[in-house]
Amino acid sequence: MLYSMPSRLLSRLLPFTLLLSTLCLLAPTSSIRAEPLPLMTWNTEGAEVAPEVLAKRIEQALNKVGPVAVLVLQELVSEAQLQAVAKTNGFRDWAMSDFSPPVAITKAWHKSLEVAVLSRLPIESVAEWDTTGRKRNGDGHPPSRSASGVPTRELRIKVKTSDPPPPRGFLRVDLAGGWTIYAVHWKSSRGKHCSAQDQANARLREQQAAGLAADAATAVASGRTIIIAGDYNIQAPGRVLRVGTNPRLDCQPTKGRCEGLCGPGGLDGYDDSIAILLGIDDSARLLSGNLDSTYLLRRFPGGAIDHILVAGPEAQRFSTAITPAASGQRWQGSDHRPILIKAAEHALTPSHH
Repeated sequence: MLYSMPSRLLSRLLPFTLLLSTLCLLAPTSSIRAEPLPLMTWNTEGAEVAPEVLAKRIEQALNKVGPVAVLVLQELVSEAQLQAVAKTNGFRDWAMSDFSPPVAITKAWHKSLEVAVLSRLPIESVAEWDTTGRKRNGDGHPPSRSASGVPTRELRIKVKTSDPPPPRGFLRVDLAGGWTIYAVHWKSSRGKHCSAQDQANARLREQQAAGLAADAATAVASGRTIIIAGDYNIQAPGRVLRVGTNPRLDCQPTKGRCEGLCGPGGLDGYDDSIAILLGIDDSARLLSGNLDSTYLLRRFPGGAIDHILVAGPEAQRFSTAITPAASGQRWQGSDHRPILIKAAEHALTPSHH
């Protein structure tokens, strides 16, 4: 599915010429270190948006924040949407998950959500962990191929899951230069904090995190630098007490005590999903931990629920993530604003809580 790049995009892509030449030539073991990879992750709220409209929305977003080498998207439902985004914004390589049946089968957009990775670096391999598998509630189809014709492998990860399993596993895209991108959209945190529903959702997020951590640990051990980007649907550890910091402690709320549940000082919560990822390797860092709210329809205590986590040889070289300022309940048409690393020179400032 390769195409000729539109000439009107060439001038926009010139800033990448030197960067991509360097990144593509460098292996993970090179004595010369590449600059941290410019990346943006964004929940587009695009499930009900026509392909050409979504492509224009993302073009406008990139004009606001500046160019990126990798774009991680959530809440797409069709390959046509991704093709339009790639063509309009000059991304030659892309890959999309195949977690769910299409809307024509589910009859509900929220049951057909996918994640995607678009890259200006060549894609070397693609894999996905489809937690629904080939069960009746699964998609019933093999994974799709990426734009560059790279087949998508199905991962079999030995992690105990509930029945039904958590929705949506992860999409893994290995790029030239030793980079591995994980695109995620975890179970939403609906319901009042400490309710039975929220506790159940926390367990699903922990299962999603455990599966990803198992795969990512292998990638890091092989010398790759990993970036886990997307809508985690939970705040960073240390920002709200219901978010756990120690996966070895399985805290449970008790009557009259919702947050601040167990552990030293009673400060460890019941959702350890992000803490599980931070245990991938000693190099693991959550770059978005101090950001203000990224979900705009409601201001959750504790800041961002969209995140970027890095681990591996280049992890310590990344700066803190940033997010654009927003007013009201929409940013460029979405109810989320994006998270970026090393992506812009203007109009962006770190958010504080």
